[in-house]
Amino acid sequence: MIPLTTMTISFGDKVIHSTFPEWGSGAVIKVENTALQGEITARITVRFANVGLKSFVGNDLPLDVLQGDHAMPGDRELKRPAIAEVEDLEKSGLQQAVQQKLEDIMHAIPLACRDPFNSAEHRLRRTLDLYKYDMGGKGLMMWATAQTGMDDPLTRFNRTELEVYYKQYSHDLQLHLAKLLSEMHGENKLIKRLLSEAPQRAKRAVDKARSF
Repeated sequence: MIPLTTMTISFGDKVIHSTFPEWGSGAVIKVENTALQGEITARITVRFANVGLKSFVGNDLPLDVLQGDHAMPGDRELKRPAIAEVEDLEKSGLQQAVQQKLEDIMHAIPLACRDPFNSAEHRLRRTLDLYKYDMGGKGLMMWATAQTGMDDPLTRFNRTELEVYYKQYSHDLQLHLAKLLSEMHGENKLIKRLLSEAPQRAKRAVDKARSF
């Protein structure tokens, strides 16, 4: 039996990790079968732009196959990435629309954090994980890569532009966190457990959000 993954991810595909989009895009360099707990499954080896080689085993992998040169995180169905819409607008000379689309992309809180069909626990876990980014050089570049799907955001933005976008994004993220915590009122044990798994900055953000 051929593992499902080998039929959906092929050698040469361009992919992105759904949980760590800051790794940048990756090229699938090997697809092979392997044994896992007595079952035949797939082993996928990917060379990511920002972290190098990573291997994945199993039929349910956190890899999204990308279409085109860029992709927004979460595009699991080969939709045209948002950054491609910006390029289309530029070709049409619609500069005002270009700026609005760029702001939409750079300020967006990931869908996984907002989707009401996801459990509150899942939304909070994914939201707290966003506090791994910061205004430092590496943190800012990781954030910009995650937002845009571009391996090198500095080919489009300068550092000052990214800082301006990030400040507004951080403000919106804090409001989103406060709203989510309000929704989870009374679930202090769950929140405490999720915080224990979250980046250090997340605890300060939760304390601040609770004071809103």
